[in-house]
Amino acid sequence: MKAKGFTLLEVMVALAIFSVAAIALTNVARQYTQATSNAVLRTKAQFTALNEIAMMEINQEWMSGTSSKQVTQQGETWQIDKSAQSTISPNVQRVDVHVSLVNAETGQVESGVTNLLFFNHRIKSS
Repeated sequence: MKAKGFTLLEVMVALAIFSVAAIALTNVARQYTQATSNAVLRTKAQFTALNEIAMMEINQEWMSGTSSKQVTQQGETWQIDKSAQSTISPNVQRVDVHVSLVNAETGQVESGVTNLLFFNHRIKSS
């Protein structure tokens, strides 16, 4: 009479195949989570840069040189670095806005998350 069932070797091979597949799926899930987290962070940085540009336009701010400041928006602390350059027109300047994430634990500025460029125009008083 022949015994029915699996041998120990067959069970071990099946477990090894399952564990390799599980590790691969875990790595895919981790990479997906990291990519989603990075996309959310970049989106928050873009909103922060756009808010800064909007405030410059509302306040009719005309820059000379560079400026830096830290703000808390979107649940994060950001370093905003702006630099202005003149253009052909004396009433228009090029402003580069660079947004970096500030590490909440160390207070150190980490690598930049986003850059935006806009052209600021001087509004003439009537």
